[in-house]
Amino acid sequence: MTRLARRTALALPALLAAPRSLRAQARPITIIVPFGAGTNVDAIARVAAAELAPRLNMQVVVENLPGAGGTIATERVARAAPDGTTLLLGVDSVLNVAPLVNPSAVRYNTERDFAAIHMLATLPLLLIGRPDLPATLPELIALRRPFTYATSGIGTSLHLFGEMVAQRTGMQMEHVPYRIATQIFPDIMAGRVDLAVSTLTSSGPLVREGRVRCYGVSSPERHPFLPQQATFTEQAPTAGMAAEVYQGLFAPAGTDPAFINRVAAAVAEAMQTAPVRERIHGLGMTPSMMGPAALTRFVREEGERYAALVRAANIQPQ
Repeated sequence: MTRLARRTALALPALLAAPRSLRAQARPITIIVPFGAGTNVDAIARVAAAELAPRLNMQVVVENLPGAGGTIATERVARAAPDGTTLLLGVDSVLNVAPLVNPSAVRYNTERDFAAIHMLATLPLLLIGRPDLPATLPELIALRRPFTYATSGIGTSLHLFGEMVAQRTGMQMEHVPYRIATQIFPDIMAGRVDLAVSTLTSSGPLVREGRVRCYGVSSPERHPFLPQQATFTEQAPTAGMAAEVYQGLFAPAGTDPAFINRVAAAVAEAMQTAPVRERIHGLGMTPSMMGPAALTRFVREEGERYAALVRAANIQPQ
């Protein structure tokens, strides 16, 4: 037996005994994004990939798999081998909302099928309005008339936040779901729809330019991207009302905990660096230090909160 053959024979048992997630790491890690390129979810995924690759000493790639409101990509990760090669950039709309409002299309169980790794960032929502409406939320409420409000779809986190605003303010708000979200903003500016709920990333620039009204930011505190804009929580009609959408990394259930912790530690290290925090703030998001256990609890609690909203708004499952 040659020296190379002897070394191979000695190494093989140890290799086979290693956790499957560690053996598989000769292959790249693929972060599956359930939405298209250019979205805020895609943007944060690419920040994560760029930061994880050198810290894990591995290739990390991003794959966009849009369709069915993100449930196709989410199901793919749920069914993937738990070997550390496939991760999900998970958000509340696919992990918490879709199972409640579109159960017939969801073939995964959030708690059973995924292992939380690390939250990456949170992103506040805005209630915006056409430019000829009053400038403040109390003045808008005082009109005491019905409003239409647009979002990117029925049963999304944006839709549910609009229902939360309606419940807290007593305003009559008729939901207008759009199939093409980018059309919302021209329609708002042209007065074809009264209001819209959107992310700060999407509509924040329009607010800064004065092209639309803004009635509140959903973050707990004022956001550095719009420091002059009041939050909902500091306004009397919606005092204490805060809600942000989240973006986090998840693996298929059964993935080796050592791998989960290794990736979580790499994310946490990146989140503490000034360049990464600046990039995330530049996207209108807030970086997070929420690790596996805390993210697991958070997702469960968000599920309970959204379930209560769906019941209160009487949103019927599709």
